Amino acid sequence: MSPHREEPRQVLERLSQSGVIKDCGPVLLRADLNKFGYEEATCSGQLSVEGHMVRLRIRLPWNFPRCLPLISIEDITPPLHLPHRFRDNTLCFTSDLTLLDAKDPEAIVEESLIRVRRMLQDQVTGNRGQEFLREAVAYWEGLAGRALDCLISVLEEPRIVSVLRTSTEVLAVADDAETYSRSRLSNPKEGLHAVNALYLPVSPDGNAAAFRILELATPAGLRAYARRLPDERRAALAGLIHRCDKSRHVLVLGLERPGQDRALLGLDLTQLEQGHPLLSDTTNAKVEPIHLVRWDRHFLLPRGGAELDLQGRSVLIAGCGSVGGHLAMALARAGVGRLTLVDPDILAPENTYRHVCGRSWRHWPKVQALGTEILSNTPYVEVEPVFESLEWYLKEKSDQLRSYDLVIAALGVPVLDLHLNEWAWTDAGHPPVLFAWLEPYGLGGHTLLTHVPGQQGSQRGCLECLYERPIKGGPLENQAAFATPGVSYGRDVLGCGTSYLPFADLDAQRTAELAARMALRSLRKEATEPTLLSWKGEPGPFLKAGHTVTPRFLAMQDARFERQDCLICQPA
Repeated sequence: MSPHREEPRQVLERLSQSGVIKDCGPVLLRADLNKFGYEEATCSGQLSVEGHMVRLRIRLPWNFPRCLPLISIEDITPPLHLPHRFRDNTLCFTSDLTLLDAKDPEAIVEESLIRVRRMLQDQVTGNRGQEFLREAVAYWEGLAGRALDCLISVLEEPRIVSVLRTSTEVLAVADDAETYSRSRLSNPKEGLHAVNALYLPVSPDGNAAAFRILELATPAGLRAYARRLPDERRAALAGLIHRCDKSRHVLVLGLERPGQDRALLGLDLTQLEQGHPLLSDTTNAKVEPIHLVRWDRHFLLPRGGAELDLQGRSVLIAGCGSVGGHLAMALARAGVGRLTLVDPDILAPENTYRHVCGRSWRHWPKVQALGTEILSNTPYVEVEPVFESLEWYLKEKSDQLRSYDLVIAALGVPVLDLHLNEWAWTDAGHPPVLFAWLEPYGLGGHTLLTHVPGQQGSQRGCLECLYERPIKGGPLENQAAFATPGVSYGRDVLGCGTSYLPFADLDAQRTAELAARMALRSLRKEATEPTLLSWKGEPGPFLKAGHTVTPRFLAMQDARFERQDCLICQPA
């Protein structure tokens, strides 16, 4: 047990003495609150909040104090309906775990209760309707009896959308079948049956103080929202409803929320023969909430850290080996909308441990295997595999190459890199070019961005600038290198034609990340000058193999970070 650990029972027994909570009941140890059967301490107490007496239950999970306590409402007198509660009445009072100090568990409980009191005061005295509105999707999920994938663009005008189904099941509600197919690995458009559904953007009344999520699940509540629509939108609504099935259809509400995107709430409307709830005050319609699981790009991309603005960008990657494979996957996950992959190689067994595709695509062209992997993991990206060399592409499709926003070379072949560099600088209209390459034995990696447009044309500084001949008539040497030039670092295990550069997958990933971040800066138009970036690895394996490093490697210093007064790592 940690020397700093205090028993949870003791923490709660001293809770009433802090004055944060009153009338604490006995502390109970229960083993039925988690799946492991571990004991957890729990007790109840009261808070007085703006004339309301709130009875709280405090529970210290088995992994406390490395987590927050669970605090739930047992009773409120006089009664009051409050937001920010889960179905079991546990309060959602914070998601901030960054300030937890496990050495002071009492302070964690007291700070949590202070935050709960502050939140309850804000709810009692403030606009509870707006808080319910912000949490609308979570509450709606609790009401819904079923879920449905949703791929609808959140717009400001009502319109017809499609419920897509096969002969046996309903699959999704989407803008159209094409949108749905782009979110899936396979192309499922064939065999899909589309039925009209209705998308309707709605807004709460006034400042939303009276908003209640349940009203949207009733015909009368829907009618009230329809009445608040502008006249021209109500007229359009009647025409759209006429295009839907007369007895049953799906309705998607785009609920406006303060400071947030519209929430999408689904409803299954049935028994519409005697009147539609959006048009008629007298109707026998039934309303069933549907939880919509959002797959649309406007939700998925920002939620995953990808960028919607990159959907319109196109990148060509020449070289789909270790570095190029990770780089292509990273750009797809960043939101780049179109990738062209160029490589003439086949995936071999020896690629297994340092290629993003692993062993699943043995004997497949790298471009086809990588393209399929990208599409299977990332929606809303177009991938064009080109099973040819960069030299062929430059000769046969040079005009197409001009259309890309960025060209990337992850070839590991300097002569081809220099050939591409020269092509880039033959025309001011050519796109920026980014090069990425590895050092042997994990010694490091580099990325260079060149042909960067500026106010006076492309800014000088290119790959050729890195290469010099220190000895007249001698070989070219890369001035960015960490490994001493003029030495062959390839290893040959099986004989002629099987030489390879020794490095690991982590080295490829690190170089790919460095290159991906530089590529994104270029695609965002943030890069204003040619840039060389390098990372420095551990030289042990390289030196052990009998090689020597360059002065540039030695000049890059690692920062020290130890703290002399640290209680954890200081000598015993």
